[in-house]
Amino acid sequence: MFSDTFNFFLAGASIIIGILLLTGNGAIFMRGGNAKERSKIYDEKKMEKGSGIALIAIGIATGVDTYTTGVAAKIGYVIFLVIVFVGLILFYKKKCRK
Repeated sequence: MFSDTFNFFLAGASIIIGILLLTGNGAIFMRGGNAKERSKIYDEKKMEKGSGIALIAIGIATGVDTYTTGVAAKIGYVIFLVIVFVGLILFYKKKCRK
């Protein structure tokens, strides 16, 4: 029961933050690390939009995963997460560089 509540919380939080990033109102979530160096190399607005789409996809997948119980569905969920993360990294490297 607790894990379902936590999964719904994570799904909701990632969807909300994803929407904020996608609309351009979530720049606070992109701060941290070496932000000055990153802003010299990457286009911050494109990074926000890409991160927003990735977070919305992760949130939806987490919400769907909460209702699944089979091992195949869990493996599919993990594979989907890996694909989203790899896609986001490739998006950063190919489309977000200045």
